[in-house]
Amino acid sequence: MFDVRGKKILVVGLGSSGRAAAKLLCGKGAEVRVTESAGREEVQDHLDGLDGFPVEFELGGHTEEFCAPSDLVVVSPGVDPGAVPVTVAKKKGIPVIGELELGYLFCPAPIIAITGTNGKSTTTELIGDIVACSGKHVIVCGNIGNPLSGEVDKLEASSIAVVEVSSFQLETIREFRPRVGVLLNVSEDHYDRHGDLDAYKKEKFRIFSNQTPDDWAVLHSDFREDSMISRVKGRTVFFGREGSAVTAEEKKVVADGGKFVLERDIVPLKGIHNMENVACAVLVSRIMGVREEHIREGVAAFRGLRHRFEKIAEFRGVEFIDDSKATNIDATRRALESMAGKVVLIAGGRDKGGDYRSILPLVKKKVKTMVVIGEASGNITSAFGEAVPVVPARDMADAVEESVKAAGEGDAVMLSPMCSSFDMYTDYKHRGDVFQREVRKLTGK
Repeated sequence: MFDVRGKKILVVGLGSSGRAAAKLLCGKGAEVRVTESAGREEVQDHLDGLDGFPVEFELGGHTEEFCAPSDLVVVSPGVDPGAVPVTVAKKKGIPVIGELELGYLFCPAPIIAITGTNGKSTTTELIGDIVACSGKHVIVCGNIGNPLSGEVDKLEASSIAVVEVSSFQLETIREFRPRVGVLLNVSEDHYDRHGDLDAYKKEKFRIFSNQTPDDWAVLHSDFREDSMISRVKGRTVFFGREGSAVTAEEKKVVADGGKFVLERDIVPLKGIHNMENVACAVLVSRIMGVREEHIREGVAAFRGLRHRFEKIAEFRGVEFIDDSKATNIDATRRALESMAGKVVLIAGGRDKGGDYRSILPLVKKKVKTMVVIGEASGNITSAFGEAVPVVPARDMADAVEESVKAAGEGDAVMLSPMCSSFDMYTDYKHRGDVFQREVRKLTGK
């Protein structure tokens, strides 16, 4: 077990990850200091969460004087790699790890780790539900909202940790080694952080970097011929429409060469992308020894995530769908592909550097009108304005009002932004909650 007793450890960032890391380290006997760029008012809730813990704080910015006297630096996922604490650590030869790595170093349980541009939260939750149906003690955590370092003290050797992992978290791993590592897909996203698709994909493949032949690597069949497959050391299996181990078809999920068949009518999720998420979860569950009846029970009971292709109302023949979690272009593509009729699409937010025009043919086919909000409104209008009507909106209330004007019976109004939410909202959940509130005002439901 990793020994931090008496060591001076700097935690960078006081969000949920930083708070969890600080609590864990205090409990293990470290001397903990936290540096945060935001001011006290912005992080007061997290400060309150550390009340009573022996932690020294630096708020409102980072200084070399505060950061330098450290034996180890633990960074939160959102911390810029060029931030002062990281550059100081590199200059002085101080090791830098992420919160995910810290949690792993204290984790007594085997880890199932899931990454990908899209679908990772749904797949993570579903795997957790299926494993729980088998009677095993399981904790679902990570990028999904509750950091691994905040959960490790609840885990035992007989438990299973199902962990959603982001590319930001994978940047700072050293020894992190999941028993089962999952890569769902890679598409345009986070260019503002990683630069281009190749660099982003390399970060995603780091999920397999410390595995041995005793571990499992589960990938979508799209990666079968990828040049990076040669770096994967674990036992490699594929899922997908042409996967060798599990296939996801329009009407069924087939596993292990036909030994396991799950009919479409038992899956409560729409869209081929969700069938592939189910296929992946089935494969991982079988690797972990979950019995067939428990897999069926877990899948049948699963109802999906809030703000992920969530039907919230139907009013005067118009369906309203909250897909606020679609924070990149490919996620919106998958949502549009799952729609049978015409869509009035609410899109926009903070641009992440992707090519909107990559889904232009699909937008022409599926979108009746596009209503745009936020900082990316101009870029989205430039991409689609000649193909479909584009209507600007001041805020979410205005966007819902304009969408209802454009929608007719049989259409759907869908919030699927293609962008992050941080220009107008605290996160995608906040954005989705505001959308749902405005729809309820309109429909009275």
